[in-house]
Amino acid sequence: MKIKKYTLSLAFALCSMFAFAQEGQHIKGHLANQKNENLTYTSVTLYKEDGKTYVTDITSDDDGNFNFQNVEDGKYKLIITEFGYAQHEQLIEVNNGVLDLGNIQLVEIKSDASIELKGVYIRKETSQYRNEIDKRVVEVGSDLVSAGTDAASVLNNIPSVNVDQQSGALSLRGNENVKVYVDGKPSSQSAAQLLKQIPSNQIQRIEIITNPSAKYEADGKSGIINIILVKGQKKGYNLGLVTGYEQGKRARFNSSVNANVNIGDFNLFGNVNYADRPSKQNGIGKNFSDNIDQLFDIENKKNNNLSYKVGFDWFINDKNALTVYTNQWNGNNTSGIYTNIIKGDKSDLNKNDIFSDSKSSDYSLNYKHDFNKDDHNIVLDAFYSTSDRDDSRDYTNTYPINEFYQEFRDDNTTNTRVNLDYTNQIVDAGKIEAGVQFRRETNDNNLVSTDIVTEGANSFNPNVDFEFERKFYSGYANYKQKFDKFGAQVGLRVERVEDEGNWLFAPNNKGNLKKDYTDFFPSAFLTYDITEKDQISFNYSRRIDRPGMYQLTPIPQFTTALMSSKGNPDLNPEYTNSIELGYLKQLEKGSISGNLFYRHVTDNIVQTFTKDPDVESAFIQFNMNYDKVNSFGAEASWNYKLTKWMSAYVAGDFTSSEMQSVIPDENNEFVSRKITANTLSLRMNNTYTINKNFSVQQFMFYRGKTKFLQGEMLDMWSMNLGVKYSFMQGKASLTARVNDIFNTMKARVNMDNPYEGFARFKWESRTFYLGFNYNFGGKVRSRAEVQQNKTEQNGGGITI
Repeated sequence: MKIKKYTLSLAFALCSMFAFAQEGQHIKGHLANQKNENLTYTSVTLYKEDGKTYVTDITSDDDGNFNFQNVEDGKYKLIITEFGYAQHEQLIEVNNGVLDLGNIQLVEIKSDASIELKGVYIRKETSQYRNEIDKRVVEVGSDLVSAGTDAASVLNNIPSVNVDQQSGALSLRGNENVKVYVDGKPSSQSAAQLLKQIPSNQIQRIEIITNPSAKYEADGKSGIINIILVKGQKKGYNLGLVTGYEQGKRARFNSSVNANVNIGDFNLFGNVNYADRPSKQNGIGKNFSDNIDQLFDIENKKNNNLSYKVGFDWFINDKNALTVYTNQWNGNNTSGIYTNIIKGDKSDLNKNDIFSDSKSSDYSLNYKHDFNKDDHNIVLDAFYSTSDRDDSRDYTNTYPINEFYQEFRDDNTTNTRVNLDYTNQIVDAGKIEAGVQFRRETNDNNLVSTDIVTEGANSFNPNVDFEFERKFYSGYANYKQKFDKFGAQVGLRVERVEDEGNWLFAPNNKGNLKKDYTDFFPSAFLTYDITEKDQISFNYSRRIDRPGMYQLTPIPQFTTALMSSKGNPDLNPEYTNSIELGYLKQLEKGSISGNLFYRHVTDNIVQTFTKDPDVESAFIQFNMNYDKVNSFGAEASWNYKLTKWMSAYVAGDFTSSEMQSVIPDENNEFVSRKITANTLSLRMNNTYTINKNFSVQQFMFYRGKTKFLQGEMLDMWSMNLGVKYSFMQGKASLTARVNDIFNTMKARVNMDNPYEGFARFKWESRTFYLGFNYNFGGKVRSRAEVQQNKTEQNGGGITI
């Protein structure tokens, strides 16, 4: 209740602070081509007169019209971008009334014209999709089926991306070795923790970088997912309120406030978010080999998250700009894992109650200096993040023995990095990008247990202390240029890594690791414009997947009656060579795209297990290096404006991956096992615009059955439906959503290793959400404007 009270108080204070707002002006116009055909869903962006300071942007409607509202008097630069047409730039001035630009005609680019090496835009009414030379960008913030959820749910709507609803594990193109960034920088939190803490309404866009160039860090076999959070930058002051209620088996609440104040040279932005999202999950696991069943319930009785972002942009002058911000996350969770173990006529209940608190902080400073020509600059970027997670766990077990013990865990990680990047667009030639980086990652992981372990004549508590530090020294260079219809970018990244770790676990086991190595990571990107609206692309990169701190630490990550997991300090990195071929065609009212990809992995990190010698039918899970594997796949998407009131987006992806493990045989000796896992996923997203105030969105997801090292996961599907009603001239809206209408979303698994069995897992997939959004803003006068008004009132000679 205190959180909600403070949120409402903040909103009231901001409203009172800016009560002097006044109505702005309007800029409107119509877009057409040389054949006088309307250009719909074309990007129109408004900048200040210098052409660098962003003000706002919109897209043209079904008839090619655009209309900026609440724009103050002044001089601006209008930039219009549409694939297949030359970019249109125009200096304009708004003065005492509506500015009607009339009909603006874009010029089609001929096949022999030179085009800047940029991305191609693909637009959709709710979300916007575009391809750039080294990434795909998805604007997802306004999707109705994502309202009131978190980043994990949003990512599940994106082709080739999957988030496991049980573990929170994130995968891209069937592989979990993917890096997650927030605002272009990694977080100290794990991906599973991070995605559950970011509200969907705070996501501005998501960048899918499947084959990163040399400019990006080389970590992550599958690539990078970069989540860009909302940062208000509109002119004047702007305030947005969002609140929502969701009902599953338990009631959930979320609320947020977004605000920014922009007076031109200075932009202050911030947001506050609070969510209370308890949940309940259940499942069953059947071991046919040993005639053991497990019935389990997982309850997140309390799952509170408070986060905020605050920062500022300072446009010092035309050549220098400074941005400083911080992201803060605070979480509190109380959960229970209850496992009923049934063997014959005997039933034993094991309970694990978990009480955890987490706090994460990101701090960022970015300074940019522009030289005397366009696209010639140097950027200093400094970043520091820390994450501290404490939890206590109570174990009350009846299987295999009656016992009660407690575990106390303290996990602290830090991430420090400093980048210096240089860009220079050479006149009548290509663009040079180069930079250097230092980064440092640390982890201090401790476990204190009251459990008593007996080995021979010794009895002890299995306490563990693990400390780890990893340092990087990196440099890169990229060169890209356009040659008629061809575009090319080549680059090389060099990284030197130094690892150092120490561990101690009772009674007297201790060890250390120390490694240092230098690697080279080349990348290459090629594009060819078949016509003005057809483009093919090819790219290559070399990547590395270094063992994470949690894969190295000997501290058990989880412990149940029949399974435990621990790290392997001797784990080595694996290397991936990846190639990709893509095609994009712009249609009259939409687009179609496709990609083929192939990955070759050496020193493959595999997940395996060994039998627990102390517990009947129990296993210990860990990672190890083994041999090499390959994977390939295809992706395709189609998006089209079928009618004025309906647009459709359909996407599918297929991945075939070799998976390899080293598993114990009946004598608990390791033997190699390799399988091929084929996975097909389909997504459909349809939007129906009933009128200008009312819209409906339908989303459907299907994933076919696929093999994994322990068996086969069966197919799953779901359908979501969302509706939105806007009022108060678009400033306010009500949103309703039903997820998994037919309650079909569940995980089912046939097991064949380490035992024959079956498992089923069901989470709260069917939920109902109701949300309210309200946005308003106005004009904030700068000190120069205030001084000017005072002069005019005093009879001075300044006029406009």
